[in-house]
Amino acid sequence: MKFFLVALGLLACVMAWQHLRYLDARRSFVQDQQALLHSTSNFHVITYLEVAENTEIIPEVGRLAKAIENDGSGKLIYAGQAAFTVDSARLGPAQWDATILVEYPSRDAYEKAAQTSAYRDALAPFARSYSHGMKRNPLVNLALPQALLAVRLVDIAKGNFSATPLEPLARPADAPVEYDMLLERVATLRGLAAVNADAIVIFNLMKPGDSSQQAANSDYGSKMMSRMAALAHGPVHIGKAVALDGDVDFNDVVIVYYPGPEYFADLMQSSFFLGIVGDKQLGDTLVVPTVPILSQL
Repeated sequence: MKFFLVALGLLACVMAWQHLRYLDARRSFVQDQQALLHSTSNFHVITYLEVAENTEIIPEVGRLAKAIENDGSGKLIYAGQAAFTVDSARLGPAQWDATILVEYPSRDAYEKAAQTSAYRDALAPFARSYSHGMKRNPLVNLALPQALLAVRLVDIAKGNFSATPLEPLARPADAPVEYDMLLERVATLRGLAAVNADAIVIFNLMKPGDSSQQAANSDYGSKMMSRMAALAHGPVHIGKAVALDGDVDFNDVVIVYYPGPEYFADLMQSSFFLGIVGDKQLGDTLVVPTVPILSQL
């Protein structure tokens, strides 16, 4: 009995440590202002923004953030400058420059705010915008660090004590166009280190594929989760996607933190990543990597 109580106490200490280190990363590096617990009626909205030509991104996003704060109905959770866009097949080509994540007390509160002249005026200077809703369960999200801890403990039990080093993959001879696109994206990522070197936060709107695609995707997901657990990063928001008026219907939202643009650039060029990303198969997805800019608004 005494051994059991000691083991239980040790586990509680490890879980508390895991919670605190992920919380510190969210606040210090991701600049994420999400309360750990909130009402289940709360409604989150991701807005993708394209700035007008010859316009600076951070001042424009800051102006929009101020309008949201002045309205008082929404709380700005995250703001990021985008690196590049992996297009959704159904939404079509886009090159988003920034994203913001805003929490409202309800969907009705968002829709009322979105109809105000102040909100429409704040969005008007942007060349384009697109918003998608998310229903976020606070308890599920609170458990994310503990789920990663469980993955880590299982890996350690299997003898996997550290993450695989990232080795760059040589340029393939049979895919020059795709590799050139990869290099362009990697260069853009590295350039964003001047804006924020601490974090990359990737916004994913996802629609699952058929059963065979989902099975293939699960292998990618398990290997990435293992690496995230070993290096103390990973999902910060997951939820059900909610289509707004006229929006394409996605199923899930997953917002993931990685430790900096340099790390993610190295990851994208690595034999590890390129060896598993081909197994990632979804019915449709919109992917936008960003660096945090909330502290600069």
